[in-house]
Amino acid sequence: MSAQSWKSSVGPKLAAFVSAPSSPQPLGVFRIGVAALLLIQAWSLSESLPELLGNRGWVPWSVSEALASPSVPRVDAVVAALAPLGISQAAGIQGLAFVYVVALVGLLLGLHTRLSAVVAWVIHTVLLNSISFFSYGVETFAHISLFYCVVMPVGAAFSLDVRAGRLSEAPSPLATLSLRMLQLHLCLIYLSTGLEKLLGPVWRDGTALWEVLMQPQYGQFDFAWLAVVPWMVKLSTWGTLAVEVGYAFCVWPRRTRGLWVALTVGMHLGIAVMMGLWLFSGMMTVLTFAAFGWPLVAEAMVTRVRAAVLLPFHSSSAR
Repeated sequence: MSAQSWKSSVGPKLAAFVSAPSSPQPLGVFRIGVAALLLIQAWSLSESLPELLGNRGWVPWSVSEALASPSVPRVDAVVAALAPLGISQAAGIQGLAFVYVVALVGLLLGLHTRLSAVVAWVIHTVLLNSISFFSYGVETFAHISLFYCVVMPVGAAFSLDVRAGRLSEAPSPLATLSLRMLQLHLCLIYLSTGLEKLLGPVWRDGTALWEVLMQPQYGQFDFAWLAVVPWMVKLSTWGTLAVEVGYAFCVWPRRTRGLWVALTVGMHLGIAVMMGLWLFSGMMTVLTFAAFGWPLVAEAMVTRVRAAVLLPFHSSSAR
């Protein structure tokens, strides 16, 4: 095949892959899942706000400031800006948290979606820069997800904006491009994470999960009994590697997509149960389900509805 014919064959397919109009429903599922998880996180941390964000909390501002980015505002700057108005430190922190929760509720419902996403992302940026000492993987993915909610048409499905006529739920090229960005980002994340683990000797020899589960901060149960069944530890460790490294290659083909979504969700469910990382596992599950799982579910639902509608017609025709 000549270079010219190859371009004429592949070019239209690539253009259709990234820009052919498609439903924004996966992005709506993504928005709802992210907002719901962050609201659960906010509720779980609501009683610890003074300890997390206050000057006399677990990490004083003088210490946390050294760990923060100087170019990004912090909670202490917000409190200082509100002080001339007679607003105390505690009231300022509670007010900031309240606005954050309101923005997340707006994002969840798809009410003025873009504005809600911008407010939630900006406040999350301030909070993340203020408690970087306590942040871990879930905060990084939450921040990225909120940014995606700002720039992607996540309010074009399952939202009050659609019901009010402010947004259209019609298929669009932007929805396709946004979904492809999310899908490719996930593939890069899992592939790079899997390859990095593959370089570690404890992952190659199959003992990595044993070392993790034996750490008090992660082990939710007594897994000492695994010492008498080392093959189970090795199988779980190598299975994790296979799921992560194989994600970028097996989640695209239709024949293996459903299986890989199920394996990935199962892996994160195991992480949640065995290590207690519920929010992190929930975030990764939402990302994979929205990007690759929901299109399969929606297609299956459409097929079942069509079958239910056409079955009486075929039955009457047979008579």
